[in-house]
Order: sequence, then structure tokens, then C-alpha cells
Amino acid sequence: MISFFSPALAHRLTVFWARGILACVLLCGLAACEHRPDWMNASSWFGQKTVEQNDANAHPGFGKGPLTPPQPAPVPAVQSTVLPPQQQLATQQAAQQTTLQTLPPAVSTSKTKVAILLPLTGKNAQLGQAMLNAAQLAVFDSADTRFELMPRDTGANTASAEAAARDAVASGAQLLIGPLFAADVPAVHDIGKASNIAALTLSTDTTLAANDLYVMGFAPNAQVERVVAYAASHGLRHFAALIPATPYGALVSASFSESVQRHGGIVVTLETYDPVKKDAPSHIQKLVFNRDQIDALFLPMGGAELSQIATQLSFAGIDSRRIRLLGTGLWDEANLGRQTPYMIGGWYAASDPAGRRSFLAAYHATYGGEPPRLATLAYDATALAAVLSKRGAAFNTGNLTNPNGFAGLDGIFRLNVSGIVERGLAVNEVRPAGAQVIDAAPTTFAGN
Repeated sequence: MISFFSPALAHRLTVFWARGILACVLLCGLAACEHRPDWMNASSWFGQKTVEQNDANAHPGFGKGPLTPPQPAPVPAVQSTVLPPQQQLATQQAAQQTTLQTLPPAVSTSKTKVAILLPLTGKNAQLGQAMLNAAQLAVFDSADTRFELMPRDTGANTASAEAAARDAVASGAQLLIGPLFAADVPAVHDIGKASNIAALTLSTDTTLAANDLYVMGFAPNAQVERVVAYAASHGLRHFAALIPATPYGALVSASFSESVQRHGGIVVTLETYDPVKKDAPSHIQKLVFNRDQIDALFLPMGGAELSQIATQLSFAGIDSRRIRLLGTGLWDEANLGRQTPYMIGGWYAASDPAGRRSFLAAYHATYGGEPPRLATLAYDATALAAVLSKRGAAFNTGNLTNPNGFAGLDGIFRLNVSGIVERGLAVNEVRPAGAQVIDAAPTTFAGN
């Protein structure tokens, strides 16, 4: 049984709290209305100047402990807890320093039940558990005592995901967070839709988006547009691409060509290779043939595949010091520059890493490990639900699609009625010591 408070963790939390480590709510949604409560009038990024937001977004460092072993569904609900006096004082002081004030009391005293659907058993259990850990941190940071997070195990197949969704709805869930994998989304969506329950899926497949199904994953189209626009604004006109023949590759390929054309550039050559056949070298030779005409080379892949492609490009004579390398959020790895020096100087669009630093520290202190990159999606989705619950706001279209958006670990974001999640992205440059923001992410959706 997964327990939010094991005796050992409770002891470590008490000790850590006693040392005065504060917890701040990292995610605030502001509705634009004529008569706003006082907390909405604070100087924040919502249509006003940013007031040292990164410093204000401090997370607590909870007691260090191991990852909780994954358990089958249903998993006992996670409920928020009343902070001890020292923690309440620290939070109040932080609010005064940052001008972000406490949210108003909830209108209703009834429980707000939110289900999070994750693979807690099977081959993806470690990933699912890490994302649940992140969601639990969001409960600590943002929820009041009425909020109840109900983890459900989607297992290893769509049938398990469907069963998890049915159980969540039967248990009174008012919002579904998840599932993680695109293949499970349609079945879960149908179950939620039949009960008029919206879902925040953690998938990145934007083709699944609907007016009651919001795709929280990092959509690649916006990343492509952001980095191409930045490159074009810095005088790069002749573009090339080496793209894997995958569904992701097909999606970014179309976005790349459209973005280059939109910003007045020319696609010199676009090469598509088969990762299964490992035929990239033959396509790289075509890049070599045109290298004198290329200003920027788009490489939408990550991990070991990116490292392998980088080695092949270097060996073939593609000079990354002359041709600017461009990428997507798949490059968003802490050690990319150290592990693959060829990539140093490359540009990619992703969220500003500064927003995640305090979260990473809190996660490490609590669970004793480094979270996967996707963990922030679970955090932000849970925090969004918790903040709306605290305000007594229903999980309906009007509240979820607030045009002012929300501020999360991965920067500002807003849910559109189409189900697409729009994000404020930064342009990052790969450096030996880690990514460096070279064009900051927007801090407001004003004007968009």
C-alpha cells in the first residue's frame, strides 16, 4: 500500500520543517475580471511586471527517502495536510516578500477528488512512480485540506488504463490527470466524457486534443516554431534537416518546413532516415554535399540517438562551429554539452530550466533521486487542479481555459478550448556546464 506519510518520512519532514525550510505555491492561475480579490492585484507576471518570480518560486526540501515501491490500483488517496506552525510562518513571510498573497478560502467544504492515472506496475512503473512523487510534492505545495489526489494504476496495457479510469470515475473523481501514453488516451477520454469529466493527459500527442481533453505534454510544433524564428531573426536563412522516420519526425518535419517558409528562409535539403535500418550515414552524405549552402541544421532527436548522429556528422565533416545546430525539447538534458561536445553552441527551444531547479532539489531531498524530465508535467497538472480547488472553482471549460494562463515549473502555460496547451518557451544554448538561456521565455500571454 502506498502511504503518503510513512512514519520515517513523517519524521524526516518534521525535522526538516523545524529547520525553517519554507514551502511556496509555485502555480497560480489568475482570472481576468473587473472585481478581483486582493491577491489577484499583486505585482505578478499576469499582465504586469515580473517581480523576481524565480526567487519567489522556492520549493520546500522535504526529508530524504527512497522511492515508494509501485503498487497496483486502486492506490489510497493522497490528501493535503495542515502545515506545522513553523511552516505556516515561513510561508506567510515568503508571501510578504514576494507580494504574492494567500489564495482566498474555498467556497465549499466538500472534498475535491482528482484522479491521476499512471503506470505504477509493469515496465514503466519506475517512470509512473516518479511522476506520482512529483504530483505528491504539488499536493504539499499547493493544496488545502479539502483536496484529495487519487492515484490509479494504468498498468501495462489499454485495458488496465480503461479499468483505472472507470474506477476513478466510480470513486468520485471530478478531474482526470493522465494517462501518460497516447495509446491509452482515447479509452480514458471516452470514460471521462460520458461522465462530463475533463482530462489533463500527460501525453505529447496533440492530435488527441479535444475541448474536454487537454494535452499537457511538451508539444513539438511550438518548439520548432520558436527555435526557427529565433534563428531567422539572427540572420540564418538556409536551413537543412536530418529527421527520423517516426511519427514524431513526421510531425516536426511539417512544422519545420512551414516555420522556415514563414520566416523567409529556404530549406536547402531535408533528409529523412530510418532509425531501424540505421541508414543515417547515407543521408548525412547528402548534407555534406550541400554543406557550403547550409546556415543551420535541424536535428529533432535526443538521448543516445542524438549522440550517435552527432558522432556521424562530426566524422563526415559537418562543422558545428560553422553550421548552427537546432533542436527541440528532446535536447533538454542536463549533461548534453559534457556528454556530446559536438552539440555545444546548438540552440533549442524548451522551458527555462531555472523554474525547475528548486523542484529538483526538493525531489532529491524527499525521494533520494533525480526525477525524469516528464515529472514536471505531473507536478504542474496537479498544482493547477489544487489551485482551482482552493479557489472553489469547478473544473469546467471556463476555469481551465483562463486566457491569462498559469505559472508552473515549466513556465507560463494556458489551456485552449481546442485542448492544446500553449507554453511560453525560452531559447537555450548548449554549453559545457549545461543549458544557458539566450532568449528568455515570455512571462505573460498579454497581447497573444
